[in-house]
Amino acid sequence: MTTPKHEDSQVSRPTGSTNNPSATPREPDKGASPDEIEADIERTRRELGETVEALAGKLDVKSQAREQVNEAKHRIVEQTNETRQHAVRYLERAKASATNEQGKPNTYAWIGVATVAAVAAIIVARRPRR
Repeated sequence: MTTPKHEDSQVSRPTGSTNNPSATPREPDKGASPDEIEADIERTRRELGETVEALAGKLDVKSQAREQVNEAKHRIVEQTNETRQHAVRYLERAKASATNEQGKPNTYAWIGVATVAAVAAIIVARRPRR
C-alpha cells in the first residue's frame, strides 16, 4: 500500500514576523513567478538578518552589562525618590502632631524635647572620663 502524496495540500501560514519560529510563511509554489521568488528571497534575507542581529545582541557582553547598569541606576533613582517622598510625608505628620494651629510647639513637643535632653544628659554623665 502506498501513501498518497499531498504536495498541493500545504498548510498556509501567516506572513510577517512573529515570535513563533514555526509560523514562517511557506515557500512559493513550483510555478511561482520570478517576482514571487525574489520577494521570498528578500523576506528570507531580512529574517536571517534579524536573527543574526538578535544573536549578536545576546553575545555582546558589554552591551548587556551596560543595560543592566542602566536598569540598576533607574531602580536606584526610583527608590531614592520614593524614600524621599516617604520621609517628607513622615516629617510633615510629625510636625503636624508636634505643633498647634499657630505652628507653635504643643505639650507633646515639649515632652519630647525634655525626654531627648534627659537621655542625652544621662549618656554624657555615664561616659567614662579620660
